[in-house]
Amino acid sequence: MKNKFIQFLVVGAMALSLTSCFENPSWTYDMAPVVEFKNPRTGFATQPTNNVSNGAAQRTVRQLLKRDSILVQLVGAQRPEATTLGYVIDAAKSTAVENINYRILESKGSVTIPANSSSAYIKFEILEGIPTTVAATQNYPLVLTLTGNDQIKPSENYKTFTLNIRR
Repeated sequence: MKNKFIQFLVVGAMALSLTSCFENPSWTYDMAPVVEFKNPRTGFATQPTNNVSNGAAQRTVRQLLKRDSILVQLVGAQRPEATTLGYVIDAAKSTAVENINYRILESKGSVTIPANSSSAYIKFEILEGIPTTVAATQNYPLVLTLTGNDQIKPSENYKTFTLNIRR
């Protein structure tokens, strides 16, 4: 028993001495700041019930939801001044029509992250423009792409977000 205790102490001392050889990882983001879309509803299907899934770059909602928003997130140090970023609606990929299926509630084409903050929302109203004759599983996608600004570019992996609107 005494032998096993001594072996345990020796192995423990060796394990502790080896930890000093490893660097302490830095969890501080030290690259150029980027901006990206973030879906805070990822992983759970709140709207609609026949939704397959909500992902990091897409969400499906019913037109009866009335209002929704998409989170725009700054990855990097917060800025002491408000930061205005651009986005465009991809007309080639979107079948949702402005003022029929949706209406942007604030300034169209730009979103402003307040000073000393990391995020802002693109807010919009969902209109009841899909006829009742359309299948409840038919999507009307609204595809947004971040363009950023002169100092902050969009993240290549998360610069596009698709909001699928259903009846």
